[in-house]
Amino acid sequence: MTGSGADYAGRLGAWARRAGVRVENVRYPRPEARGEVMAVRLTPVRTAARAVVVHGAGNDAIFPLLALFRTLLAADTEVFSFDVDGHGRGSTTVFAADSVRRAVAAAVRVARDGRPALPLHLVGHSLGGALVLDALAVGSVECASASILSAPVEVRIGVRTVLGELGGFFRIATLGQRADYGLWGLVPAFGPVRRGAYPFRRADADGRSWSYVAAVGRLLAEMELERRVESIRTPTLLVYSRGDALVPHAQGERLAARIRAARLVSLRSASHYSLPFDDGTLASVAEWTAAPVVATR
Repeated sequence: MTGSGADYAGRLGAWARRAGVRVENVRYPRPEARGEVMAVRLTPVRTAARAVVVHGAGNDAIFPLLALFRTLLAADTEVFSFDVDGHGRGSTTVFAADSVRRAVAAAVRVARDGRPALPLHLVGHSLGGALVLDALAVGSVECASASILSAPVEVRIGVRTVLGELGGFFRIATLGQRADYGLWGLVPAFGPVRRGAYPFRRADADGRSWSYVAAVGRLLAEMELERRVESIRTPTLLVYSRGDALVPHAQGERLAARIRAARLVSLRSASHYSLPFDDGTLASVAEWTAAPVVATR
């Protein structure tokens, strides 16, 4: 799993060796998604908990989550991150609404299989956060806590959204990730840009540049998260930014009002892309996974 212009998987491996963290590539079949998944397991010297981390649309098991991984590992938490259906050059699955909603439960089973029993935490960014919420709402997974980073309940992309997110690449938090990704490697897939590095394999083989946005939009509509999250009892951290042009902060407010055991953290200036490595996000997730505390409602 390397990125064009930036060997971020190799850089992760080099950092892990220095830190004494074991890196293991894990492959497992997903017949319902017509292929095989590539995942990465990071195990610290001392392991007190386990986190399954779910990336957003257009990314893979690692990008852009390395800062988040290091934060969890520093708290003695094993990290298991996987390619969501249809994502990742090391995987062969395809994205379809009737199967991708079961991807989190499948990853949790593999993450636990043959491993010591540990408290489980789920962390999801963007689409990954929506998939975590969906799994919790349907009851397909049980965990000690969930951290949801700017998960959409709906997504609309226009010129204003694109321009707003482009500005996020020049912020200090973003440029600080160059050590992990390199300058060109900081650029995510966007429409037709960098699709070789970050493929999005559709079950219907629709190869149009922006068709994945419509596919994700239809999936979110089917999830009906705003209605269904009321059934979630898991302590849930919601991190949203008022500077997010893609997923407005108001979406986080609406989810927080409906999840009984929720805490909303509002950031001021992170973009949608930079939110996973924003200092405020990292501190909030570290605190939450250590001891999720929810005010009584």
